[in-house]
Amino acid sequence: MKNILIPTDFSACAGNAVHAGILLAKRFGSRIHLLHTLPALRARDRNDSHRLAEQAQARENALSLLKEISTQNPDLSFLVDVREGKLPATISQYVAETGIDMIVMGSHGASGTNEYFIGSNTQKVVRKVHLPVLVIKDKLEHVDFNKVVFATNLNQGEKEAFARFKDFVKHFLPEIHIVYINNDPFFGLPYVHTKELLEEWKVLAKPFECQTHYFSAYTVDQGIRALSEEIGASLVSISNHQRHPMKRMFSGSNVEALVNHAQLPVLSIDY
Repeated sequence: MKNILIPTDFSACAGNAVHAGILLAKRFGSRIHLLHTLPALRARDRNDSHRLAEQAQARENALSLLKEISTQNPDLSFLVDVREGKLPATISQYVAETGIDMIVMGSHGASGTNEYFIGSNTQKVVRKVHLPVLVIKDKLEHVDFNKVVFATNLNQGEKEAFARFKDFVKHFLPEIHIVYINNDPFFGLPYVHTKELLEEWKVLAKPFECQTHYFSAYTVDQGIRALSEEIGASLVSISNHQRHPMKRMFSGSNVEALVNHAQLPVLSIDY
């Protein structure tokens, strides 16, 4: 993992992500890209000298804060940038230009009926940027992901996501827990068939210790969180399926729900 992107708005939540990204960079020998996004000026403000001066000052202030972070970590390689625009689109453009391997972002989470219609910036990045995204809620004292959960619906296509997950966690010599969440008792996979598939997936986890779980819950994200708490996991991962926007509004995205509600670090793997 050569390049880690950490978007930051300098909030405490974003600071937790910066801290986690730095710990990962030290472990992997990665370069850190720090990115701050300013709201783009409206067309009418681009002829306003006062607004232009304010925007220039905001850029300088942000660059100064980003450089301060890099100065505090002289043993790491940093690139810092300040851009204008909406965060998800800015990140997509930055990723296209720089060859980023992983994004590390902070999230406050959300709740209520509006979360699937609006969503946080972190949710939008998970939804729109086709890269692994590690979402951090709380400050990590260390990045020792020694007990990890990978949630899957056992589709053949998800094996590619699992291979990428395994390539990331192998550096921590983890105990891997593969879980299938049954949230549909009438039309879900039959238990016997699911257990057979889980045994096939267990082989994919070699040479690491692996346990498989068939877990029933009302929603997928509730089941993942319950299992993770039960076993004392330090990281949760899930493959990121792209949903049709209308379907997402009504049924929600398992990935985005997990990003919203889980307190553990969540690794979303797009494939």
